[in-house]
Amino acid sequence: MIEKLINHITNFIPVSKELKNRLEKVCEIEIFSKNHFLHKPNKPCLNTYFINKGLIRIYYLKDGREITDNFSAENEWITSIYSFLQNIPDHFHIQTLEKTELVRISLKDLEECFKDFPEMERFGRMLISTYFLEQSERIISLQFNSAKERYSFFEQTSKKKLPRIPLGMLASHLGMTQETLSRVRSAKNAF
Repeated sequence: MIEKLINHITNFIPVSKELKNRLEKVCEIEIFSKNHFLHKPNKPCLNTYFINKGLIRIYYLKDGREITDNFSAENEWITSIYSFLQNIPDHFHIQTLEKTELVRISLKDLEECFKDFPEMERFGRMLISTYFLEQSERIISLQFNSAKERYSFFEQTSKKKLPRIPLGMLASHLGMTQETLSRVRSAKNAF
């Protein structure tokens, strides 16, 4: 059941039979309905998830409003990264937006894989580097790009996710109101 995960990892590192056996032992397949919470605030996030199928968002509340930090879909990972790596509570919610099939691995099991399989630690570093670069791009985009540019970038980089994301959640992720997002989309569709 974790073939997609193994194939994903193989894109980065060779996966030995021993590593594959370990992953099959420590990973759990979980299926959740729409609007299920994988993580809630004020608790440490003890798991990371590889998404076989579905769409998930991570968000926080600010002044009673939901601010979407990220969306993850098929063949991507999701966790509350700061909480997961530091093993401390945080302020994020992780919520499924569709029926979702995940591969769950705990921090403890992941750390043991890193210890026993140096190639897996390399894979972890590559994932963290990718996450860091994506977050840096997002911060730069929010600080320097217009609403139109932010939407265009998201449209280019997240084509498969875009039609599945409610507009209000997308607007909060892009740092704009839903009204502004509607204007940007209307202007883009007018051409």
